[in-house]
Amino acid sequence: MHEPRGRIVRDSGYPTLAQVGGHALSSIFLDSLGVDIERMERINRTLASMTEEQRRTMSLKPVQALVIAPSERIDEIAARHQKHLPRPVRALLRGVGSSNASGDLRSAALASYLLFEARFTQELMALGERDTLQRRDDVLAFFGWRMHP
Repeated sequence: MHEPRGRIVRDSGYPTLAQVGGHALSSIFLDSLGVDIERMERINRTLASMTEEQRRTMSLKPVQALVIAPSERIDEIAARHQKHLPRPVRALLRGVGSSNASGDLRSAALASYLLFEARFTQELMALGERDTLQRRDDVLAFFGWRMHP
């Protein structure tokens, strides 16, 4: 089986504990965020369909959000930095089926939750800054800011 970028992934049948753990953590943290945003948008639509008098009786207020998703996969960044984890953590990850091999994306998601190494976090912050600058006009509009010529 080949991934889009030409990496060869061996299919051993069952996912490793590291893959399951990474998937579970992603589901807990990322999927719930998507559900929260969807719920907020649904409440906003409901409030918008009400009359002003009906809205005054509610304790709910509309909330606007600006969602900026990473333009790169976090597990790809984590895979590049797994080698910088402390030796005991690398051993633990190997024990649950995560490889230290560069480019191992199958279980890098779990490592991304354990990586507090400076180079990894700096790369994430730089990605966040680049992604935000790509959406600069949206950010300015969201906050009601205007650019001065």
